[in-house]
Amino acid sequence: MDVLLLATRILLLIFAALNFKSTTWRLISCSVVVILLAANIPLLHTRDAVSDYSFGSDLGVTILRSIRILLLVRPLEEYRHESDKVPAYQLPFIQRFFWLFKMTCSPRGVGWSFMAEHSVVPVDPRHRTRTSFIASRLPWIFSHYLLFEATTLYMNSNPVFRSKASVTSQGYIMQCLNVAAFHCQTYAVLTCIHCTLAVVAVGANLSEPQAWPQPFGHWKNAYTIRKFWGKVWHQMLRHDLTLFGPHKPKRNPWDPVRAEHSPASKPKEREPWATTYRRLCYAFICSAFVHLCGDIVLQFRAWDDFSSTATSGILGAPSLIAYSPPFLLLQPVGVLVEDAVMEVGKRMGLKEGAWTRMVGYVWVWMFIGFSSAFMLDGLANAFRVGQRAGEGIGAKATLIEIIADRLFGVQLAPVISAWFSRM
Repeated sequence: MDVLLLATRILLLIFAALNFKSTTWRLISCSVVVILLAANIPLLHTRDAVSDYSFGSDLGVTILRSIRILLLVRPLEEYRHESDKVPAYQLPFIQRFFWLFKMTCSPRGVGWSFMAEHSVVPVDPRHRTRTSFIASRLPWIFSHYLLFEATTLYMNSNPVFRSKASVTSQGYIMQCLNVAAFHCQTYAVLTCIHCTLAVVAVGANLSEPQAWPQPFGHWKNAYTIRKFWGKVWHQMLRHDLTLFGPHKPKRNPWDPVRAEHSPASKPKEREPWATTYRRLCYAFICSAFVHLCGDIVLQFRAWDDFSSTATSGILGAPSLIAYSPPFLLLQPVGVLVEDAVMEVGKRMGLKEGAWTRMVGYVWVWMFIGFSSAFMLDGLANAFRVGQRAGEGIGAKATLIEIIADRLFGVQLAPVISAWFSRM
């Protein structure tokens, strides 16, 4: 698994560094990489289904990235890093290779010419020295690890996540809490990983603190479905999900900035609503594809488990594909509804304020809680397929449980489980 996937990603960078001029060769190189990536799907097996799903989703992102840099754009000619002295295509091959490696390690384009305007929350000016940056990230790692522990304890103790019961079976309020626990666990894990890598990279003088902004946007901006995904949740995937465009930069990154190109020279023209909505739909199609790759990896895992343990072979394995895409493909519908409501509100003379944002937070909570239910039910069942004793995130006691047991003699999991059983 690791060797083939690593070799494929190296081949991707080699093809991109060769900077083929011929469309035919670019198409051939892209096809070879995508085929090799697809060949990795049946091999992405670990002892943990959640890790398999994550690896599959990451492979889906790599496929989108391969199509972009091998077929749709010419990164060596169209992109520029702020530290570049000459265009990348003028560098020797080995330098082009590592230049592309550096580019692919920055999915949000921090410090690159393809970074979307106002899309990334910059590092606080107080935390731009190495010492202050590391000191600011260590509490983040600790607090988000506690969040991960708390959500894991909640999910381990809730019978919904340990049985085939639906997350909707405990009522709508608990359904929203169940959905929040699932997403908060994902949020906590990704934040811990990102902050740990940031501390290591900055501490080892491999990169500057400015290159490591927070992996998610400010939660205060999540008062509409559009802002929840665009400004908060999809920060790390924002560039990869724009596979369908726009690809061409507004100007050559090596051209001098003239007065007419200055942001202060004239107000930015607002794009037509239909254009932005179409682009939004394309982004969620790409996101659905990424998560579909995770579903496919889980399906191969189930086929492998059933072929080796069940007499019926792979025919007895449940169908696990397409649990994730419906949730993501439903999000543009939510955006369409809220855009219509906000337009009506504007025509009625309503202005955005604290109370409208509070209504927006409730709306986002309700819509995400409703649209996530099918995906969570499917993934929870998929994660349990073929799971053996001692496997999975919930196989061991959490740190919170250990501390509560040793300090206070309280076993939290049975207490919380008993409370859920009385509901």
